Amino acid sequence: MNIPRKRIFHIPPWSLQSTFELLQIRNLGDGGDTCLDSAAKRDDFHKPIGLWPCHSQGGNQYWMFSKEGEIKRDEACLDYAGGDVILYPCHGTGGNQMWLYDPHLHAIQQASSKRCMELSADKQKIIMAQCNGSSRQKWLVQNYDETKLIYATS
Repeated sequence: MNIPRKRIFHIPPWSLQSTFELLQIRNLGDGGDTCLDSAAKRDDFHKPIGLWPCHSQGGNQYWMFSKEGEIKRDEACLDYAGGDVILYPCHGTGGNQMWLYDPHLHAIQQASSKRCMELSADKQKIIMAQCNGSSRQKWLVQNYDETKLIYATS
């Protein structure tokens, strides 16, 4: 399974800033109760992304998509270079930090590796695997509004 190589931009009606509204990223497999959850302080850079039961109270579970295809919190971006998905200082040049989301397949794919984000079987970490549509590769990006999207091929 390959997500079409489109970069998806979400433009809030009030701004044309480079980042967009806060989003909770929830895995839909194994009960659907696990969310991306990591502090984004400098001490957390170079460490694997965290997971925690979803609580819908914001904080470490709120993320943003940038116009460059980054999934970020503050100055930390999700970065995949072949090992763990880590928090890394955002650089704005795509590559390891460019992610594609397909709201119909509920898949989050790292653009350059074409691998999909997957919840490990023990629900303790994020792994990157060949995209296969399994329930552990299905993610709901809450507050995602497809009517506010602009598609641009890259």
